[in-house]
Amino acid sequence: MTTPRRSSRAVIAGFVGAILLAGVWAAASALRESPRDDGVPAGAVAYTVDRVVDGDTLVARAGGEKIRVRLIGIDTPEARPEPECGADAATARLRELAPEGDRIWATADRELRDRYDRELRYLWTADGVFINETLVTEGHAEGLRIPPNTRYSAQFADAESAAREARAGRWGAC
Repeated sequence: MTTPRRSSRAVIAGFVGAILLAGVWAAASALRESPRDDGVPAGAVAYTVDRVVDGDTLVARAGGEKIRVRLIGIDTPEARPEPECGADAATARLRELAPEGDRIWATADRELRDRYDRELRYLWTADGVFINETLVTEGHAEGLRIPPNTRYSAQFADAESAAREARAGRWGAC
């Protein structure tokens, strides 16, 4: 019995298809995985900052889609309608940590969106600075514990206590 011969075109097409599939997989992995030694959690998703709205909200792009992101576990002074004491400083600091056009890394907790349809995320800079915690540590934000999104709430509470004691940021200015 003879076996059917595959045409060289079919073999080449299969080979090219396999290479393309491997490339797509590698590109997707690069967007979803971060290096493990830079402080960014494994599995974090890359976002590109479009603009900062206020001290705890920004607009970013992920996969070409524009999304509003609310930083989980923290609360900064309100910027609108009239800025509360510390609102401008919190917004300015978030702009420094997440400048327009920069890549940041995001992870979710248990709930993915809030009632305003913003994505709820913990954020890290490309070099591993935990943005949510930094805002609390520097006194620009306070910890905000809203179950079930409480993965870092103890860490934020400790950072807030230290910031209050040191009169950092708004704790010394307001």
